[in-house]
Amino acid sequence: MKTILITGGTDGMGKALAITQLKNGHRVIIVGRSKDKGAQFINEAKQLNASNRAVFLEADLSLISENKRIIEFMEQEMKALDTLILTAADQSFRPNKRETKEGFEFTFALYYLSRHVLSYGLKTLMEKSKEPIIINISAPGLKGEVNWDDIQMSQNFDSTKAQRHGSRLNDLLAVSFEEKNEAKHIKYILFNPWAVRTTGANASAKNKMQQRINAFIYKLIGKSPAEAILPVIDLLDAPPKATLSAYLQRKEVNLSMPTFEKNKAERLFNETNRLI
Repeated sequence: MKTILITGGTDGMGKALAITQLKNGHRVIIVGRSKDKGAQFINEAKQLNASNRAVFLEADLSLISENKRIIEFMEQEMKALDTLILTAADQSFRPNKRETKEGFEFTFALYYLSRHVLSYGLKTLMEKSKEPIIINISAPGLKGEVNWDDIQMSQNFDSTKAQRHGSRLNDLLAVSFEEKNEAKHIKYILFNPWAVRTTGANASAKNKMQQRINAFIYKLIGKSPAEAILPVIDLLDAPPKATLSAYLQRKEVNLSMPTFEKNKAERLFNETNRLI
């Protein structure tokens, strides 16, 4: 039995992965903000006779302090962590920037800072596992530049651009983690599911017309969460040999893309540590 931690595990792909891994006989800890959705997960676990292997942790992962609380819980309660799946993200359209209580732009904090803090904060616990894997569900394989002058994308805020920028930061997070993964024991996988039919996909629309357009597009090309997680399940069952890899659905992404440059990854690592 493996111990699996899933952020954003109350919705979408995170929820689908959580239920699937419970069915596979593993211990699953999910993190989310909604008590009601957390209770739904626990009830589903009971129906699967898996309540003794299901844990819901309520937390606002846009706050560094909450991420650290999750890390402390895992270190105190678990002997090792086999799998960390990072799915929590801000998918809603917001016309104006939102600042967390700690002073960070919300999308930046949830989609990137949380993943940085958890990846490094849980590293020691994961090194105690036989075959530890981190899966960062973002959008590798796409072009884009990091805005070093406004790394939080808080100036002239655009929520869609902020989300895309967050994926470029996650590309570099994976590269820097690989560089600092001295024992080369933990496998870090970036995964781009492409279009997934979730409530967040429609919430990102600016208006009702855009919602209708999104609904039509996602009906044509989008996958359900249950379909979208199938390549992830395959990666968990048969991990790649490399300690760093990236996939756009089932196609491996070339890590020689400019979005994975090591010098930029080191720069981001240092800038992130300065911020936090």
